[in-house]
Amino acid sequence: MSGAGAENRPVRPCIRCLTADLPDGAALHRLLRERVAALPAEEKAPEETVLRRLSLCRACDHLRSGTCALCGCYVEVRAARKVMRCPNVPPLW
Repeated sequence: MSGAGAENRPVRPCIRCLTADLPDGAALHRLLRERVAALPAEEKAPEETVLRRLSLCRACDHLRSGTCALCGCYVEVRAARKVMRCPNVPPLW
């Protein structure tokens, strides 16, 4: 930020960002990807399903810095699990 008083402005949380999109989120994103990679194959959703789910999460008003404000999960892990669903009412996916 620049301009008078910019240093005194509060830092706003990243809205509708996945951990991969966060400015300082590389280490967290790497840990989440490791968690997803460690899931047994029978528990993983197909990649196209995960990408569709994450696209819907990115557009959701409840996404806050990679977490769901409704349930507190990291959406990248939740979206990767086959049997999970969106906690929104009605669910987005």
